[in-house]
Amino acid sequence: MKSQSTFRTRQLKKKTTKKTTRESPISQKVCPPPLLNALKVSAERNAARFHFPRHNRGRAGPSSFTQHIGLKPFMHDLPNLPELDNLFYPEGPILEAQQQAAKLFEASETWFLVGGTTCEIQAAIMATCSPRDHIIFPRNSHVSVILALVLSGAIPKYIMPMYDSNWDIVGEVTPSEASV
Repeated sequence: MKSQSTFRTRQLKKKTTKKTTRESPISQKVCPPPLLNALKVSAERNAARFHFPRHNRGRAGPSSFTQHIGLKPFMHDLPNLPELDNLFYPEGPILEAQQQAAKLFEASETWFLVGGTTCEIQAAIMATCSPRDHIIFPRNSHVSVILALVLSGAIPKYIMPMYDSNWDIVGEVTPSEASV
C-alpha cells in the first residue's frame, strides 16, 4: 500500500512541476505575518478605545450597516498604537511586514503609507493636480481634501452625492452630476 501511495505522490509531483507558477514566499510561512498577528492581539484586548477611527471597533458604526456585516470587520481597523509599532520609525511588526512586502514585490525596500486616509487623499490630489486645475468632489469629502486643495492650488467643483435611506449612508455620485 505504501508503494502505491509513493507512486501516486510522484505522479502528482510530475504534473505540478510542469507548471511555471511561482508561489509567494509569504504564503510559504506557517505562522501569520507579524503585523497581522500584532493587530489580532491588539484587537482582542478588551480595552477602552479613545482614538480614531471613531467607529470604536464597530460599536459606533451606523446600525443599519453593522446589522448586515457585524462588528468583526471593524476590529482590526486600528491607528498607530504602541503595541503595533511605529510607522515613522518601525522596529517591530511593521518593519518585519515591510521587509516581507519588499521580498514579495522583489523590491529592495517597501514603506507603508503613513497618515491613513488623510495622507492618501492628499498624495493623490497633489500628484494629479496643478494650480488652477479643476477637480470634482462630493460635498461630503474627507476633511483632508481642503488642505490638499490649498497645497495643490486646485479649484474644487462640489457636487451632492445621493443619500441612501435604506442603508443610512451617503452613496453614489451620478455621472450627470459629475459632468463639468
